[in-house]
Amino acid sequence: MTNLAHNLLDTMATHPDRAAVKLDEQILTYTQLWDASARMATLLRRLGVAPGDRVALQLPNVPAFPVACYGTLLAGATVVPMNPLLKAGEVEYYLTDAGAEVVVVDDHSPEAAHQAGARVGAKVLAVGPMGPAELPDDPR
Repeated sequence: MTNLAHNLLDTMATHPDRAAVKLDEQILTYTQLWDASARMATLLRRLGVAPGDRVALQLPNVPAFPVACYGTLLAGATVVPMNPLLKAGEVEYYLTDAGAEVVVVDDHSPEAAHQAGARVGAKVLAVGPMGPAELPDDPR
C-alpha cells in the first residue's frame, strides 16, 4: 500500500542532496530526512507502535515534525497532529479521542503531554528541534 512517505522516497531518489528542511543553519537533505524518518519509524516500533496505531505529534514547525510525521507513516501508523500549545486536559482529550499510543512532543515543553500521557496510558517521546537525539542505528 502506498502512503505519503513514498513521495519522500521518490524525491530522495531524484534529488538526494537537495535541502528538504531547514532550521536556521541546520539543513536536512532529502537523503538525511529519509534516513532520520526511517530511524524514527524503528524507534516508534520499539515503543510498541504497530500498523494501524495512532501517533500524536505535538510539535512546533521545526524539522522534527516532518521526521516524526514520515517516521509515523513508515511505521504504518496514523499521524494525529496536535497544537503544541495545548494544555494537559486538552492533550488528554485528543489522546483519548484519537486513541493515540504515543505522543511526540517538543523536549522544551513536554509537561502537559507527560501529565496527559500518564492519565491515558500513552507513551511520551520528547524530541529536539531536529528530531530525537538518539535514533536507532538500524533503520529497519
